[in-house]
Amino acid sequence: MLDALPLSSYQIWAVLMIAATVILDGLDNQMLGLAAPSLLKEWGISRDALGFVFALGFVGMGIGTLTSGAIGDRFGRRGALLIGVAIFGVATLATGFSIELWHVALLKTIAGVGLGGVPGTASAMIAEFTPARWRSVAVTFGVVCVSIGGILGGVAAAAILPVLGWRWLFYLGGIITLAFVTLLWFILPESPRYLAQRPDRRVELDAILRRIRHPDPAAVQPPGRGGQAPHAPFSALLRGALLRDSLALSLAMFSGMFMIYLMFNWAPTMLFSAGFGLQTASLGLTSFNVGGTIGAMFASLAIIRLGSRPTLIFMAVIGAVVCAVLALLPIEGGRNEPAVLASLGALGLFASAAQSAMFAVGAHAFPTAVRARGLGLMGAAGRAGAIVSAVAGASLIGGGNLGFFGVLSGLMLVNAIGFITVRGHVPRLGRQDANA
Repeated sequence: MLDALPLSSYQIWAVLMIAATVILDGLDNQMLGLAAPSLLKEWGISRDALGFVFALGFVGMGIGTLTSGAIGDRFGRRGALLIGVAIFGVATLATGFSIELWHVALLKTIAGVGLGGVPGTASAMIAEFTPARWRSVAVTFGVVCVSIGGILGGVAAAAILPVLGWRWLFYLGGIITLAFVTLLWFILPESPRYLAQRPDRRVELDAILRRIRHPDPAAVQPPGRGGQAPHAPFSALLRGALLRDSLALSLAMFSGMFMIYLMFNWAPTMLFSAGFGLQTASLGLTSFNVGGTIGAMFASLAIIRLGSRPTLIFMAVIGAVVCAVLALLPIEGGRNEPAVLASLGALGLFASAAQSAMFAVGAHAFPTAVRARGLGLMGAAGRAGAIVSAVAGASLIGGGNLGFFGVLSGLMLVNAIGFITVRGHVPRLGRQDANA
């Protein structure tokens, strides 16, 4: 039904509200990485100890990713999304009051539980609000809001850290997040596709359909026997036609999130260790996020014209080439700053953007009954990659930019292999649909 209707202003508004939660996810997610150089200096802790804190955060994210997917498929996308945002909002605010490293570690783990479920749940929800011809653009826009949040965080860090210190990053991030989730509690609607499978919530569905301007809401009938869609078990993702896509997308997500979270958490510290100032270290991550934001939106348009298979494979391969350039670029003593910032922007433009667009593939490949859990499985694989990156980051920094970006170049090739293996890619739209 949604595929047959034009995109309404109500749907656009709903997508923007959902995407705002992902902006907050990206903002709060990168704060510890941005604060890391200041924290290492002020508390005199080792990079290995901080890597352990990052790893605990990713363990929390893995738990949150799978839990949020199960809650979203069983009880609704809206509740799963708001619970996740509220959890990381409280934990982020509390981190500003930490006085010992174990406080930061505990709160990072709790924040991870909330942060982990937001991108996947938001992607499922956005996909279920939009018609097919706009779905890849909408889902990619929603996911790329992680980078938008990172841009805001990087700009804020460059302004706040030298003046107010690292604690104010967490104070402001937590307060803004909690204020916004309070607003969303009153205005964010449930997914119409989810409601269409729940006859007992028909009143909510009819209200949404009227706002979408469906000509006859009463004509929409819930699927399944007796109007109730059967519950699909998680094991459906690991058998039959879905097995190959589940594994391939998980492999691509593992390698992609290893790259992204190594950048989020360790790139500022790596640049600082190479002789760049705090402001440049923060702006390096901002450049990466700006490139990721721009690249993801171009990728979504390319997917409409070309399909996701050639688009994502090309972007992953170019990302590997950019990593190789960064690995060989002389940067010790803060040399070649313009080239470093430009290359980091290019890395975001291709490599980071490909990971954002991957959620559109997952939203297409997994059917409604298991979509949130399918995206959650991808997310869990990504969190596993992030955990490995957190532990390995301190050692990779010790190898200089050659070791840091050399490993990422190889991982981006693994990322491309995952994209090659996927069968359920988003097909290119016909000329008429693409023009529409």
